[in-house]
Amino acid sequence: MNLFKIIVSPLALIYYIITSFRNSLFKWGFLSQYKSSIPVLSIGNLSMGGTGKTPHVAFVLENIQTANTAVISRGYRRKSKQLIEGDKALHTSKDLGDEPMELLEKFEGNHFKMIVEGNRAKALKYLEQHDNHTDLVVLDDGFQHQYAQRDLNILLTEYNKPFYSDFVVPMGTLREQRNGAQRADIIIVTKCPEEVSLSNQKKIKNKITSYSSAKVLFSKIKYQGFLNQVDEKINLNLKKPYLLVTGIANPKLVYEYLKEVNILFETMKFSDHHNFSPKELKQIAEKSKKFEGIITTEKDWMRLRESTDLTTNSTPIFRLKIGVEFINTKQSEEFNNQINALTRLTGL
Repeated sequence: MNLFKIIVSPLALIYYIITSFRNSLFKWGFLSQYKSSIPVLSIGNLSMGGTGKTPHVAFVLENIQTANTAVISRGYRRKSKQLIEGDKALHTSKDLGDEPMELLEKFEGNHFKMIVEGNRAKALKYLEQHDNHTDLVVLDDGFQHQYAQRDLNILLTEYNKPFYSDFVVPMGTLREQRNGAQRADIIIVTKCPEEVSLSNQKKIKNKITSYSSAKVLFSKIKYQGFLNQVDEKINLNLKKPYLLVTGIANPKLVYEYLKEVNILFETMKFSDHHNFSPKELKQIAEKSKKFEGIITTEKDWMRLRESTDLTTNSTPIFRLKIGVEFINTKQSEEFNNQINALTRLTGL
């Protein structure tokens, strides 16, 4: 144990006790949970971030066999606090948060609602009273929000940083103790390499079994090419350098992908969900003039596109589209069958 962990270990112990006590209050029934009349699926994690929640929420929405879906998100770092039903014509990432805005961009239509509200129970009641019926609700980052019952609880953990090797904050990045995983119905090991051997899968499953009896599946990132500022697919010039601007938890996999496809790039790295200041945006715009273009992620594009310093700049901006897929067809079918069973059970 290094010196830092020794120093912060008392704080970690206090945090552990508080979160454990809170979880026990829910388990013993002292804190009540709201049961919605709408089937609820939750996607979340034990760590502070970086497990790929938004791409997995999108995967569920793309594969659910039902007419009307809704996502509830707290809208991390948004400026407003009131409940908002997202509308692209009215709202920006400052109103909703970057991840809700990203999902709204992908799925907005007559059969989708993006609800931003920290109190998930309140948001569920809003949807129940809505004029347009909802068949399934997805709670984005809802694992710790236990005031709302869920019919399927999905926990994500990163392949290179699994929860069973991590510690509660501030010694590590866990929001609660490892045995919180016992609340999960499905645990997805995310950001896996292209090939994960059966022996390695078994090893990971055995370690997870110490904390949870949930079904364990494995997913990986699926890169889907680049889009320009008017949503057209485009091939980048492999002979010219690009400026990569990221404000995500761990951009390492993006770096690896760009190297793999032989794209020359220089990085400007910011913290996760970073709210770019006017000064920073001007610095990015000025620096980008030396490059063929700016590359960024879909999540970062939700914030960067609101800057006239960048959008009116002569340097084009390209965003890297990503999705997720399971490591084999069998696991994909297992997952799809389980999420679609939610609506079949209620006769929808």
